[in-house]
Amino acid sequence: MQTSYGVKFGVWFAQHQLVLPLMVLTGLGLGIGTVIFPYLRLKKKEVRGDDGYTEEDLISAMPNDILCSILSRLDTKDVVRTSILCSRWSNLYLSLPDYSFSCRCSFKVPFFGQCSCTAEYKKKFLTLLDRFFRIPRGAGCEKIKSFSLSLCVMREFKGHIERWVRHIGGLGVEELALRLCCQEGTEHITFPLQKLLCEAAAAPMLKSLHLVACTLEPFNPQWPFKSLTSLRLGYIKSVDVQGILSSCPELESLTLEYCCLPHKVFIGGGKQLKLKSLTIYGCYGGVEDISLYAENLVILEVELHIDSATKFSHPTNAPKLQHVSITVMRFNDMHDIIIWVGKDCPQVESLYLDLWLGNRTWSYTLPHEVPTFERMRQLYIQMEFNELFDVSQVAALITGCPLLHRLHLVGRGRKGDYFFIGDGVPLRNHHLHLHLKEVEFGGFLGLENEVDLVSYILKSALALERMVLSRDYRWYTGASGGGRWEERKDYRGPTWSENPPYTVTFDHSKLETIHQQLRGKAVSPTAQVIVI
Repeated sequence: MQTSYGVKFGVWFAQHQLVLPLMVLTGLGLGIGTVIFPYLRLKKKEVRGDDGYTEEDLISAMPNDILCSILSRLDTKDVVRTSILCSRWSNLYLSLPDYSFSCRCSFKVPFFGQCSCTAEYKKKFLTLLDRFFRIPRGAGCEKIKSFSLSLCVMREFKGHIERWVRHIGGLGVEELALRLCCQEGTEHITFPLQKLLCEAAAAPMLKSLHLVACTLEPFNPQWPFKSLTSLRLGYIKSVDVQGILSSCPELESLTLEYCCLPHKVFIGGGKQLKLKSLTIYGCYGGVEDISLYAENLVILEVELHIDSATKFSHPTNAPKLQHVSITVMRFNDMHDIIIWVGKDCPQVESLYLDLWLGNRTWSYTLPHEVPTFERMRQLYIQMEFNELFDVSQVAALITGCPLLHRLHLVGRGRKGDYFFIGDGVPLRNHHLHLHLKEVEFGGFLGLENEVDLVSYILKSALALERMVLSRDYRWYTGASGGGRWEERKDYRGPTWSENPPYTVTFDHSKLETIHQQLRGKAVSPTAQVIVI
């Protein structure tokens, strides 16, 4: 008997025993067709190459999610170019959540350069952006998660910037970055960013904001950024820190780079202030005092201008502060920094000190009685090691950290190039360290005072497991690089003016000498000393 799988409407099968099996088979057929049909269409899609050979266009048949994932890994200009491939790709780039437009200028911080964009190039760039914002966005394409614009513009383009900001605000952007100048000495554009975004109803959605090289009108609490959690300002004149904190009640991360700050910087708000991370890098304006009343602050990273003699006010109310990174440009400030951290921030677990020599006749001066850092687990010191006087200062600071687990030193000086006031202090007293397990000494040249410091540590660390002495070193970028580590080659030479940088190579004889000087000094049975 021949069985038919087709069903005609209005036909009733006399043999009712066949109805149920036929319905089951019909359902299976529809299900299989639903699954296989897209792939059958995929097989039929073809593109013809220049050589006349026909190939299957498998990529165009992929779902939008996959194609958008592919496009998200390309530069914006390359993404837009895909719109000419075929009708399938014509508006696909509008479905991407992230956009980044950048002109030829490098926008490298901290160094401004000469603008490489001609007036004709800028006009073409502006025309491109105007066209981009005029493109109608259909359903599913209206949501832009992040938008970044780097363009060196002058004051005459202020109208373009304001129009773009309004348009971006209407798209519900969560992350916005604007870099509007790359040339030093150029008058920055002034525009009411906060007002524009609030008028476009973008303020409730914006979570991250990054602004470089523009002049902002003061932040107004009447137009609050209720969802903003991260704010980064670079080369902004006249920054009102307290106004920012009042207008951004949910702010957790604040970064100020090369901004003009007032003489007194107040970071306050008590328990209501949700700020967890504060970075102040290269700012000028003569900052004399920083007051911290931030009960939720966890990370503090500060590098001030070389001409600033900045102090932290007492008392400091930051009970959750755990990480402090400070670059000291004036060595007579280090005394106050150590006292401030020890007395006002006893809960700090990691301290990073980057010490730069501002005057060759100055010396490092620690307090006569170094405060005890009860919870310090990690200590990073980058400084010059040229005289025994310096070594004793470092040893005294290490002694003040009884629970220290990890010590990272970086020697940055040049041999025999400085004159220090005062005589060296011999390293006689050895304070035993019960928890110190790892020591890294970068920029190590094998100088006598460096070997003395290493010997002191080996004789003091009862639980030491590993010590690495290296000519090269890992450099902590601190506030300037977002807390990253970078590999650096040793550049310490015999004179300040030496160029190219002087690099010491340990030959077999030098390595043997260092090993002889350190042999038998370790009190820890598990200590491993590596010289590279």
